[in-house]
Amino acid sequence: MTEHTQDGAIIVRLFPGHAGTVIWSGGPVPYDEAGLSPLLEADLRAWEAFHRARLDPDLAPHAPDDEDEFATTGAAVAARLADELGSRFEVHHIYRGREVLRSTEPPTNPGAARALRTRARRQASEARAVVEELGGGAWFAYSPASGNRFYPGRGAVDAADVGPDDVEVPDADPRDLDRGGHDDAAGGG
Repeated sequence: MTEHTQDGAIIVRLFPGHAGTVIWSGGPVPYDEAGLSPLLEADLRAWEAFHRARLDPDLAPHAPDDEDEFATTGAAVAARLADELGSRFEVHHIYRGREVLRSTEPPTNPGAARALRTRARRQASEARAVVEELGGGAWFAYSPASGNRFYPGRGAVDAADVGPDDVEVPDADPRDLDRGGHDDAAGGG
């Protein structure tokens, strides 16, 4: 599911992988779904191809300058992506750590911003449907070694003391799944 910042901006990650795209927001975002300008899309594809051809860990060792060139180019395309998406998006360039970029301006490509907001809303709607289908549900972490469960806000529950059916956990509020709350008609497209 798409992640949001505390102020509701949609987080978009930019990194190479083997998904046919370098754009990630709630999973890989196909280029044809992102609605980017043709020039930015071509540059992102070239950046990904450079990584596959020269930096893929399965290939022979690469020249030291290749990493610097890849990092510099990645920062440049990440800044352009942030500009196209506008101030209601935060772009995380993932390479040698994380560089966070966010435009202070409206999107230079309102269609791309709209496409990714629509994607985020669709993912939130699908997640709400799952929660509703499962009767609310509650999030927990489970340790197979001990049998313990950890419930956020309640702490650990020792499996030796109680069974999973003995723990009362409040239902999740489906509205918590969509913290973005963006309106396409509001400022900047």
